[in-house]
Parts: sequence; structure tokens; C-alpha cells
Amino acid sequence: MSIDPAELEIALRVLAQVDELDTEHPDAVAVRRATAGIWKNLRKRRKADRRATISANDRAVIEATATGSPSRIDDETRGLLLREPDPGEKAGTLLRARSCYTCKRRYTEVDAFYHQLCPECADLNRAKRDQGADLSGKRALLTGGRAKIGMYIALRLLRDGAHTTITTRFPHDAVRRFASMPDSADWLHRLRVVGIDLRDPAQVVQLADEVAAAGPLDILINNAAQTVRRSAGSYAPLVAAESEPLNLGHLPSDARPELVTFGHTMSAHPVALAGTLADTIPAVTALALTAGSKEIDAGGLVPDEAPVNSWVQRVNEVDPVELLEVQLCNSTAPFILISRLRPAMAASPARRKYVVNVSAMEGQFSRAYKGPGHPHTNMAKAALNMLTRTSAEEMLTDGILMTAVDTGWITDERPHPTKMRLAAEGFHAPLDLVDGAARVYDPIVRGELGEDLYGCFLKDYAPSAW
Repeated sequence: MSIDPAELEIALRVLAQVDELDTEHPDAVAVRRATAGIWKNLRKRRKADRRATISANDRAVIEATATGSPSRIDDETRGLLLREPDPGEKAGTLLRARSCYTCKRRYTEVDAFYHQLCPECADLNRAKRDQGADLSGKRALLTGGRAKIGMYIALRLLRDGAHTTITTRFPHDAVRRFASMPDSADWLHRLRVVGIDLRDPAQVVQLADEVAAAGPLDILINNAAQTVRRSAGSYAPLVAAESEPLNLGHLPSDARPELVTFGHTMSAHPVALAGTLADTIPAVTALALTAGSKEIDAGGLVPDEAPVNSWVQRVNEVDPVELLEVQLCNSTAPFILISRLRPAMAASPARRKYVVNVSAMEGQFSRAYKGPGHPHTNMAKAALNMLTRTSAEEMLTDGILMTAVDTGWITDERPHPTKMRLAAEGFHAPLDLVDGAARVYDPIVRGELGEDLYGCFLKDYAPSAW
């Protein structure tokens, strides 16, 4: 749209005449009143245009990163590792500075991998992703080692030479996952998979006694946790796949992982056990490990479409059974394992032994604000933190370094419909699964380099307030 040249010429001539009038002349007042609203609207439009330009630029920069990519929902609902750009590669420059997820400093230069980290924190986190230690000959027990963060912790232990026992409720799926890794021939024979339900204290005691009887233990990582209880149908593919043969006949007998099962690992989900899932059962694992899989998430579960879950429930809304399950898995099981495996860890000749309790900011008392949601998971993590703080210094007398570690924000636990809506609006967690595993593994790497970390709550690789 444009103004007719003749009419524009008349308007400009009138304005020039107004400039010669007395400021309070009725004609001058009338023109001022008429043009005031125009200039106000023009300023608003110019400001809105500037904001839109800034937002468009910044959105394009964020979407060019690995963690901020539009194709990423979060690491619960998408498959393999995010794309790793070259070291030092940048996504671009923000026109509006934002606060770093870790250090809270304002930044404009954006790393090609991390969309919510300043350049300095991005460099640190990148370096930590690949760090390792020589764990040859050491024995490790990792709970919850089948998928997500646990799987990447297990891979670190195995690739660094440790004989590693992992626990899971779905042992066949775990074996399939690890056997599918391209370098599995190098370490699969050092993997032991234990099928166990950590919500059953009797099974946990049996596990601890069996591990202790096998000899000295160097590393215990209490990673397993129940955060949000899923519907029975979410587990149907995994449950069905557990009844299928593993098909490891192509591997020599001495190259296969050991597989042990304690009790009924899936008995708490009778509906899932009764579910029928025809056709390609072995494809469940493959789908979970395929980037972009929408049918099966990275944990091998069917995404739960319920509009409400326990992450958003208040104290009067949490189911009592879920409350008990969370306490048993998240704090009772770690207590049993630490207490019953301490003699086996003390018996290790290593200068340093490690207990890493995987905690979370939900269990931190010093936070200024606590929302009303998921009080049962908050109290479980707080209990795990208190166990660490209470016993770490005394366990040091046996050369055992015990820490609690926050994995960082990796997964959006909100109900699936909410999570999908926020992802469509551009929200993405600042870290990925490998970052979470690296934070858990860090006390071990630093210990092997001679740094004794114990009795502290580690957040972003540094001691933090309880």
C-alpha cells in the first residue's frame, strides 16, 4: 500500500504551514492531536519489528545447535547421540544476551552443541564428555544401567576396562543394546547383566550378597531411580521382548555377557505382562536406539499420552503405591547396597574406591523456591543426599569416596502432551544423556587422577550447597 503522490504533496504542504502557526492555534492543535496517535503507533511498530528481527535471528542461532535443534524433543523421546560438532565450532551470535544454564553469566556467542551454555562452560562440558580413566582390573556395580544415562555410564566403565555389573528390570533388552554397539567385541565379555526389581528389598539384599561373595568391589554407582511411574501399557513392548531369545549364537561363548535374573522383575505390572504384541519383538531395542523414533522412546517405552503424571501432582494427589515404589528404589535400595557392600569395597586393595549416588536438584534443601509438585521424588533424593552427607566421612576410613551427583537437566518429566507442546514452542533441555553420564563419572576420573572428592553434592562438576 502507498499514498497517492498528489495527496502526499498536499499533506506535506499542510504540515509545512502548521509549522508557521502559533503553537496554540486551533489548526496546530488539531494537527497535533491527529498525528500524535500515528507517531505512537509508528514507534510501537518499529519496536515490534526490532524485537521480531532479534527473535528471528536468535531463534535461528539456537536451532542451529545440537541441543536446541527443532528435531530434538528431549532424550526421553528421541534416539541416539546428538550430532557432535567440531571443537570450537559456533552456531552464531545472539542479538539478545541470555543467561548461561551453568554459571548464570550473560552471553551472546553460542556453541554449536550447547544452546544454553556460555562459551567457557560449553568448552568445559565438551571436554568432560570424553574424559576417561584406566579402570583395568577393577570391579563395578551400576544400578539402572540398561538405558539413557545408565547405559552411557556403563559404556564408560566398560571402555575404560572395568568388569561391570549392571542391574535392570529388562535384562534381555540390556544385552541386545550393548551387543549392538560397534565396539562391543572389545568389552562385552566384561559385562554382567542382572535382572532385578530394586523395589523388592529381598532381591536387593540377594544382589548385594552375591556381588560381595564374588570378591572385592571398587565402584558402586547408585543410578537407578523411579521418577515418574508409567502406565502398564508403556512397558508392553519391553515385557513382550523379554520372552524372546537373545540370538547371540554368532558370538563365541567367552565373548558373551553374563546374564542373571533375581526374582520376578516385572511382576508389579501384570497388565503389561498380559499384553500381546505381535510381530517384530526384537525391533523394540532397535527402535529405542534409532534417532527420531516416535513409536518407542530411548528407554524402550511407549510414550505415555496421559495429560497428568506424578511430576505435576501435589502431596494429596500422589498414589501411595507410587510413593512406596519411589522410596524403595531411590533411597532404600542404595542404602542396602552401600551397607552390605562396604566390606567388599574395604577389601579392595585400590587406594581409592568410589560410591556415587546419583541425586538431583529436587533433593536440595538450600534452593530458594520449591514448587508443590512431585514431593515423593523430592524426599527420596533428599534422603539419598543425607545418606551421603552422614556416612561419607566415616567411610573414608576404608578408602571409600562417597559423593552425591546431580546429572543436570536432561529430560523434561512433564506429561507427554505438555512436553510435546513446549518442544514445538522451542523448549529443549540444556544437556543430553552423555552430559549426565559424564557428571556421574567425573568423581571417579578425578579420583584416579589423585583428587579426593567425598561427602559433597556435585552440581556441574563442582561441590554445591546441600
